[in-house]
Amino acid sequence: MATPAHTTAGQATPTHCPYCALQCGMSVSRELEVSPRDFPTSRGGLCQKGWTSAEVLSSPGRLTTPLLRERRDEPLRPVSWDVALDFVAGRLARLRVEHGPDSVAVFGGGGLTNEKAYVLGKFARVALGTAQIDYN
Repeated sequence: MATPAHTTAGQATPTHCPYCALQCGMSVSRELEVSPRDFPTSRGGLCQKGWTSAEVLSSPGRLTTPLLRERRDEPLRPVSWDVALDFVAGRLARLRVEHGPDSVAVFGGGGLTNEKAYVLGKFARVALGTAQIDYN
């Protein structure tokens, strides 16, 4: 796994736990160590998922490249991000044409800020043309 160029050994980056809507504060270091940090919602604590979140990055089952198959009976094959995104965009466009814009739905999450929820809704309504939005 490549190390981000903007980190240095011993430096901890403040971030948030990705697992629930509380968005507990945590710090992640280049050595992939996770530690709680003082934050209003978590008061310096982390749940079991938060404590073990860095293990996901080194899991042997973790996908590190997009996999694609054009038909269900084909095996998955590695492709570039550009190829994968073009494929998904093309399929979404085709679904909208064949079944109408509301055949595509957008799901948010409890961790979205008001601003992010607004942008998600705007993307769904304007870019995708769908009214099927679940902000969770």
